[in-house]
Amino acid sequence: MSMYLNYFGLHTAPFSIAPDPQFLYLSERHQEALAHLSYGLRGSGGFILLTGEVGTGKTTVSRALLEQLPEQTKTAFILNPMLNQQELLATLCDEFGIRYAKRNITDKKLTDKLSEFLLQAHANGEQCVVLIDEAQHLQPQVLEQLRLLTNLETNQEKLLRVILIGQPELQDLLRRRELRQLAQRITARYHLLPLQAADTERYINYRLQVAGAQRGLFDSKAIACVHQLSEGIPRRLNLLCDRALLAAYNDQQQVVNARHIRLASKELDGQPASTAAITWRHSVVVIGLIVVAALVGWQLPHWFQSSAQPVTANQSGHRSLEHTDGEIDPLIALTRSWQLPKPPVDQPLCQWLENYQLGCLEGRLRFDQLQRINYPVLLRLADGRLQLITNTKATPDPNWNGEYVLFWQLPPGYLNADESIYQQWLARGLARFGADSSTTLELQLRTIQVQAGLAISEQLDGPTLAWLSAQLLTTGPRLQLSAEE
Repeated sequence: MSMYLNYFGLHTAPFSIAPDPQFLYLSERHQEALAHLSYGLRGSGGFILLTGEVGTGKTTVSRALLEQLPEQTKTAFILNPMLNQQELLATLCDEFGIRYAKRNITDKKLTDKLSEFLLQAHANGEQCVVLIDEAQHLQPQVLEQLRLLTNLETNQEKLLRVILIGQPELQDLLRRRELRQLAQRITARYHLLPLQAADTERYINYRLQVAGAQRGLFDSKAIACVHQLSEGIPRRLNLLCDRALLAAYNDQQQVVNARHIRLASKELDGQPASTAAITWRHSVVVIGLIVVAALVGWQLPHWFQSSAQPVTANQSGHRSLEHTDGEIDPLIALTRSWQLPKPPVDQPLCQWLENYQLGCLEGRLRFDQLQRINYPVLLRLADGRLQLITNTKATPDPNWNGEYVLFWQLPPGYLNADESIYQQWLARGLARFGADSSTTLELQLRTIQVQAGLAISEQLDGPTLAWLSAQLLTTGPRLQLSAEE
């Protein structure tokens, strides 16, 4: 290892999977998750939920949260959720340093000890937080015991806050009927998604810099390859980069290239060379198609600015507004959901919508954030087709390129020359969702964006205004709930 480090001018291994605080890198999504958890701790509820796939950085976020807690915070960190009710209570006592008699112990005695401790902590101005990792393994009876503990409260707040961290299965667990009371007490929740491509590059370079690198050790193709093969999962990304550095060292190469990444992936997966080569060639084809689609889309400044017509065509080559392969065109379906007539072909769509006090929001946004805005939305696919999303259980087509367009109800007074009515509506909306009017508008908008699960821009951007519109105005269609919900 010392030869490996010296060769690249490093003083420590840059891609260890150990949670070393000096290598902490918070991507935009990690920062959003951290902001949601921090917001939840400032609220009055008892439970906060953080979910994500294996290796996405949930533990990283939780450790960053603990670093931010005030000194007067007492924390209990439970890493082993495979406990029964009494073991949970005993573990909490141990974590908080509560002394209790080991003999003839009962749930009631442990609960009384915890209650006494929480009351005394509150009297001392201290906050008590329990953080449970891998919480998807908790038994329903144990979760119910946690809920009972959070019943202890003052007129303003709970005396115990519980942060549940787990894989997506945790959300399924909390939907069980016997846990509905607990689910209602979750005041902040966030689902952590993998890194985006730009974050992957920054993540790699940041860790190399912390480890002592004086230059870039991965070329651009290697970074693109490692993002694709790791799917943006930080843990797998670390493993791939570590093995790729070793492969480059063995080749006596000063820079890691895409071949080293593929070798690392093959070693980690135990994949035969021929299969790995086939997989890589397939990935190159897919990436090439995406690039072509992106280049074609780049030449179109907006979807519908120059014409209200979608991208379907009939046999004569003229674009059709009515049907696509025998089905109603998605754009027509969207306009009908708003009870609008057929869009004209000689006027930009967004301009036409203003006649009906509707706005037109388009751009790129994560799908979970589009769901939170809660209006029907059109997704633009890489091949030019459109997909209409009208219910909460729908998922985007695998060919979705991230672009979307949705209609939203404009606030009262939004288009008037006198904006006083609109400003009053906005002020009431911000106050309704907990924004402090005595602070700056940027801080008020941050509060709203954290609560809504939107990108934190601290600006009154389109998604934020559309979300407020969906929350405050009763007109217009919404995403339909499934029967299960």
